[in-house]
Amino acid sequence: MKNKENAYKSVFLSPFKYLRPSVRVESYIVLVLLCLQVLMLILTKSVDSLLIVLATLLASYAADFSNAEQNYKKPFVVIASSIRALVIALLLPAGFPPLAVFFISFAVLFINKHTLGGFANSWINPAAITIAICWIIGMKFFPELTVSDAALQSKNIALSLISDGTFPQNSLDVAVTNFLNRRLFSLFGVSIPEGYFSIFWDSHSAIPAFRFNLLTLVSSIILLSCDVLNPIIPSVFICTYAVLVKVAAPVFYGGVIFQGDVILALLSSGTLFSTFFLLQWHGTTPFSNRGKWLYGLFAGVLAFFILGIGLSPVGFAFIILILNILSLFIQSVENHFLKDYTNSVLLTKSKAVKEGNDA
Repeated sequence: MKNKENAYKSVFLSPFKYLRPSVRVESYIVLVLLCLQVLMLILTKSVDSLLIVLATLLASYAADFSNAEQNYKKPFVVIASSIRALVIALLLPAGFPPLAVFFISFAVLFINKHTLGGFANSWINPAAITIAICWIIGMKFFPELTVSDAALQSKNIALSLISDGTFPQNSLDVAVTNFLNRRLFSLFGVSIPEGYFSIFWDSHSAIPAFRFNLLTLVSSIILLSCDVLNPIIPSVFICTYAVLVKVAAPVFYGGVIFQGDVILALLSSGTLFSTFFLLQWHGTTPFSNRGKWLYGLFAGVLAFFILGIGLSPVGFAFIILILNILSLFIQSVENHFLKDYTNSVLLTKSKAVKEGNDA
């Protein structure tokens, strides 16, 4: 009798299964990965950045819970609100006044929520527009990377910045670099110079999203392997941007063609972080694979002209805003072809089925 009762209580989804994680599960994964970035700020005692994190969290919660019309969705709203706040905070420089961050973030997010619908309904990325407005208001707080003409014309710009102290070296850099060269890279007949481990581990940038590139790289692998992100957009974007930097960038500053510094471009402007946490914001990207390819291609070209070789502290936010507008046109074309397909194929097939049933 007990076995029968247990059998009735058991519910199985077979033969059905989810093809990819739900939006809620995706959000949990993204939130955990962003919290790891915050944990690194705690471990490195980055108090100023942590105050900005607190300011954006309070602003985001205040904007989302300014009315009680979505009480039944509160658990998910908290998750989405936290993700949005952390992305904004990690893309702001440590020296930006937290009080100003709170008011700017609250104003932007409140207007976005009550005019465009908030999470997954807004066609414009709220985090990107918040960063852009913060830059317009407090441009002086955003750090600029300065590179000499001699360094620009060298084959390895990143190594020049390591040598002049722009990227401080970690105390473990020499030991880790020697170990990797001896145990790993020697198998391929290559070696990496000292200083690259420091850029990957902690570049000490004033903007947290630019700092922990190794953690961001691991996070990107998790996001792709868990199907949280579609691989088309980041793959096409990184390939397009990297090829343009490698081939064409040296032409603009008197360097040698085909010798652009791709590592600097990917690691110095928060490119990796923005690619995996900002570029595919819910509700702002095309739906079809062709649309995603086009979106990634446009993103790569825009990154080349706006970020250059990776010296911009805020360029990616403006790239996202331009892409949001382009995405509207791409989605409009997608809807046009979908409508044509529906009228020419699906309606014809349904009519044929109906005629067959009536025969």
